[in-house]
Amino acid sequence: MNVAIVGGTGFIGRTMTPVLTAKGHVVTIVTRDQGRGANAKGDVRVQEWDPAKWQGTANPFQGQDAVINLAGASIAERRWTPSRKAVLRASRVETTRTIVTALSHLSEPVRPKVLINASGTGFYGFETTDEVDESRSPGNGFLADLCVEWEREALRAMDYGIRTACLRISMVLGKNGGALQKMVFPFKLFLGGSIGTGTQPVSWIHVEDLGRLVAAICEQPAFKGAINAASPHPATMREFCRQLGRAMGRPSWLPIPAWALRLGLGELSTLMTHGQSVTPLVAQQLGFTFTYPDLESALSAIMEKDG
Repeated sequence: MNVAIVGGTGFIGRTMTPVLTAKGHVVTIVTRDQGRGANAKGDVRVQEWDPAKWQGTANPFQGQDAVINLAGASIAERRWTPSRKAVLRASRVETTRTIVTALSHLSEPVRPKVLINASGTGFYGFETTDEVDESRSPGNGFLADLCVEWEREALRAMDYGIRTACLRISMVLGKNGGALQKMVFPFKLFLGGSIGTGTQPVSWIHVEDLGRLVAAICEQPAFKGAINAASPHPATMREFCRQLGRAMGRPSWLPIPAWALRLGLGELSTLMTHGQSVTPLVAQQLGFTFTYPDLESALSAIMEKDG
């Protein structure tokens, strides 16, 4: 298949690309910065395209079989000030709107057959620690509202006969990026420990399993609608930090109080102090199997590669 990835120069896209090319797919990185795209791993093509400036001329998705939209400013990079929230929304909602509009301009012979649009498990909010699957209605709060609006824009692609999957991504674990890169630093200094009470559930997925799940969605027509990208075995924050310390050969002994995170990060701190227990019901029902279903195997594999 010919697969275009928007946002393919980020942490997830960089790891996903070799997974897709290894399966024989031809990958095109669609990016505003052609230089960054040229640094992508594997045998990939690069197409320069800025959705914020697109005027309906050259269409980067013509002739593609699948489009994967990973575009979006980092959720956890800084405090959620009003201006930052506007950036987070524009980079997701408005970019997705432009992508779907570009798809709508293509006639059926050259129009992609599937759109895989990133979303997040923040869709479910943080009001409950009960297990949630794709049938759960949206929660409350900034992230939930953002995900609802984000998915609404993506699902417009179905009006043009394009199979659409909204991938609700949990915390992605991998080398040299994502949340794990920030979490390992205090452990390297022997200062690692649990966050908040430690009892909050943590839903996660190994980045290679995420790439394999995306490949499965590209290849199998049964995958559509909301799909949770999360391991079948969430952990508590305390267990997560204990396993991380074990994988690194470091103790997990210095907890970070919730009040300190709220003081430093404001509303953003809810990502770490409030938990979600997300189950990948749709993926499992459709026969997807995880290479790294449990936290110990996932972290051990990552730290081994890091070594």
